[in-house]
Amino acid sequence: MTVQSIVAPGRMRRAIPAWLLGAIVALYMLAVLNRSLWVELHDALSASRDMPGFWMLSVTVCCRLVANLILTIALVMWPRIGKPLLALLIVVSAASAFYAETFGVRLNEEIVQSIFETQRAEAAAMITTGSVGWIVLFGVLPAILVLLVPVRFTPGWRGLGWRAAIVLAAVALMTLPPLLAGRSYIYFERNHRTMYEVFNPYAALSGTFHYLQRDVFRPTRSMTPIGTDATLAPDTASGRKRVVVLVVGETARAENQSLQGYARETNPEMKRAGAVYFTDAWSCGTATTVSVPCMFSNMTREKFDKPVAKAHWNALDVLQHAGVDVFWRDNDEGCKDVCARVPNDDLTNAKIDGLCDADGCVDDVLVADLPARLARMRSPALLVLHVKGSHGPAYFQRYPAAFNVFRPGCDTAEVQTCTYAQTVASYDNTILYTDHILGKVVDALKATPDVDSAMMYLSDHGESLGENEVYLHGADWATAPTQQKHIPMLMWFSDGWVRDSGLRLDCMAQRRVQPASQDNLFHTLLGFFGTRTTVYDPRLDLLAGCRG
Repeated sequence: MTVQSIVAPGRMRRAIPAWLLGAIVALYMLAVLNRSLWVELHDALSASRDMPGFWMLSVTVCCRLVANLILTIALVMWPRIGKPLLALLIVVSAASAFYAETFGVRLNEEIVQSIFETQRAEAAAMITTGSVGWIVLFGVLPAILVLLVPVRFTPGWRGLGWRAAIVLAAVALMTLPPLLAGRSYIYFERNHRTMYEVFNPYAALSGTFHYLQRDVFRPTRSMTPIGTDATLAPDTASGRKRVVVLVVGETARAENQSLQGYARETNPEMKRAGAVYFTDAWSCGTATTVSVPCMFSNMTREKFDKPVAKAHWNALDVLQHAGVDVFWRDNDEGCKDVCARVPNDDLTNAKIDGLCDADGCVDDVLVADLPARLARMRSPALLVLHVKGSHGPAYFQRYPAAFNVFRPGCDTAEVQTCTYAQTVASYDNTILYTDHILGKVVDALKATPDVDSAMMYLSDHGESLGENEVYLHGADWATAPTQQKHIPMLMWFSDGWVRDSGLRLDCMAQRRVQPASQDNLFHTLLGFFGTRTTVYDPRLDLLAGCRG
């Protein structure tokens, strides 16, 4: 049955051809919903202006982009389902365009994964008056027009022939110009492939496809244990009680840490505690969904593969197998399967007066009963605290009123409407509050002098606060600004730990200014407990060269 047979004759006379509707939508997407793409493309081509064949290169790139959009619309414009799919693409493209133009967000595979896996409270922080207004005006209303306009499709084999011709023409437009442009196009495509992360609707479709292929529809791998030969050093297993608290930060960047040299005093508690701060520490990724699994795996950033890591034991599994009492407490976006096989506690939806409200809980919820939690753990013990930290863009919601120290701040999630100074002020308050949480951890550990204790803190990734009109995080690691990759990392040790482990603090003072990264965490955690196993690499243990 064709569309013509179910539409009233009068309405059919007013109907426009399906190809014309597709062309109008394509022009709308190119002109209105891809402004970030054209700005980026203009800057990229300007850098190549002096190259031979510049004009051919420019035509080639534009042809491929236009042909890509034509091909997408041709493949979705079928009777009955064509208009709903077209309307959906418009709304998705409008949402993508808003976050690309407003925050500089690039819709890559990791960001798509974060969208699917984010919790309700975190997602709600991204829904603002500005975003809703934009999406309604440039997405919902045009989508409604598409749904309302009567359309006629060419029936039968004739319609299939026209569709095949359009698809073939689009494919030819994508393939022939690059052959004429030659090597210059290959170099351009390789150096500027990230422009497709702001190309609507390609970015959303590509990111979703690769996410589903990698994490949803990929055959489930059987779990592969590693470090099954792991045993604890005799002094760890039978000596004084040993406790390590690992605090996994969220969205904290090194640039705003006073221990890094930042002008504002954002780390007073850690300065007072005499923490060993690593000045040259770097993340594995620019999104939680990558960095958290990566830092606990035994793979380095260059070799990290998330599906492979998910199918293998991580540091927590190896330590638990060796005899360490491991426990994970979460107040952020979940442990990303890292804690799937160890005891864990999710406090993100806790109902505790003074600490939690409709927007979630502040990080004090993780340490309110810390002494009791530590007392219940047998030795040796590893407690992991996953804090909400500096998760944006609603920085003002991440700390209690008592920590609203740096003013004036940005009291809205629409940080693009605030001045840079206001955004930074609110962000700095989140860093100050995280320092307070770390201080409470140290105080709890100090309260048990008969226990050898240590604390380690590192953030999952950094954050852009509007530098070069870029906000938040999630950019491709290779091209991401340093603010999204350079992270704070520090350690604190009790006097008993220093004495009994033979740790040389003068050596640590030298080690702290040398390069470090999340690649070190797996082996450093094993080293904390003197774990003996073939998967331990002392070269990646931050403490290995400073013991004894």
